[in-house]
Amino acid sequence: MNINEITNNYISDLEAIAKTSSQKSSLELFKEIGLPHTKMEDWIYTKLTDVLPTNYKKVSKTTILKDVKVVGKYQIVTLNGKVSVADSFLPDEIKLNLIELDEEDANDDKKDIFARINGASCDEVISLEIPKNYICDDVITLVHLSDFEGEFSNPRIHVTAAELSECTLVEVFTGADELKYNVNAVSNFKVLAGAKLTHTKVQIDGKSAFHVNSVNADVHRDAHFNSFTFTTGAKKSRNNLTVRLQQENATCSVDGLYALNGDQHSDNFSLIAHIKPHTESSQLFKGVLNGSSRGVFTGKVLVCRDAQQVSSEQLNKNLLLSKKSHADTRPQLEVYADDVKCAHGATVGQMSDEEAFYLQSRGLSKERAQKLLIHAFCSEAIAKVNNEKVETYLSEILFESFEKEVFETLEQGQ
Repeated sequence: MNINEITNNYISDLEAIAKTSSQKSSLELFKEIGLPHTKMEDWIYTKLTDVLPTNYKKVSKTTILKDVKVVGKYQIVTLNGKVSVADSFLPDEIKLNLIELDEEDANDDKKDIFARINGASCDEVISLEIPKNYICDDVITLVHLSDFEGEFSNPRIHVTAAELSECTLVEVFTGADELKYNVNAVSNFKVLAGAKLTHTKVQIDGKSAFHVNSVNADVHRDAHFNSFTFTTGAKKSRNNLTVRLQQENATCSVDGLYALNGDQHSDNFSLIAHIKPHTESSQLFKGVLNGSSRGVFTGKVLVCRDAQQVSSEQLNKNLLLSKKSHADTRPQLEVYADDVKCAHGATVGQMSDEEAFYLQSRGLSKERAQKLLIHAFCSEAIAKVNNEKVETYLSEILFESFEKEVFETLEQGQ
């Protein structure tokens, strides 16, 4: 079935699902665009007909809470897309509300196709309000558990960090390896004046899953948004990230790591928009690819006409561990102001023979030297999280979901 036929099926299915005005509004926007395909510039490297089910069905199966490693003492749990209030606990100052989607209040990227589908089918929005001047004393982990077949879950979270507040959120997507489930998630953030919000997305979905997620952030005066996208799961995944620096002195750090094995495919697409003067952004995305995996990075920095005195740095680095692994990288600058400082770059390469030889000359075996180089490459990205608890958490997951298998292959001399 081709992409146009699947699009028509989805429109028909969503017409039966969309009941509220906001759902119908999202559906109308989806009808105008249809599902993405490789003739679209933003989707040129990612074909979807091999992973998308032919019909769009909302998840109907319920599941129970399973053991998932979390970081911090607070958590929110969704089971197959539905919030489990009994398994969720937060500090008293932060309230979890389940609300209906308000299309006007959401800060989605209107061109984001899967965000439109999410809006047309999402039943409830997880809304978090972080109070003014409140500093959360520990990490909040949002766990999304999935164990269904063929259908879509549509989790959506809206977070507002009020003036001068600080909070660290870790959002984990995980599920059964043997099931072909689909996740279409949206995570929206408003970071108001002087607030600091850190969001770490951990995508360790099952090996047969399809995962797409849209992260949108509006950052206001003197506020900072720190984003980290960590991907080792799913057969095919797409991470959409849009950050808008809306007022003067707004800053952001947008970083990530994709570590892929086998035939995994991960497409990372980001847009950082400098809308006002005196705003700053930095971005480091790294990819380490083994087997016949493929990593894609497209990072656009947009500097608007009135955004003078802007500083932006962007770098994408890829390490290929096998002859069949593949990386596509497209750093992009679109600048309409004349007094700016912007830099971008990208690299794709294999492990350095010189660095390995240096380590071997200090007494390390060849395998040990290679392990150290791979781990050091990944650790440079993880260190951008800038939170010791979260860094340790990510390092442990990286070993269990990627490094362990790769290191065993090295020891076997393959």
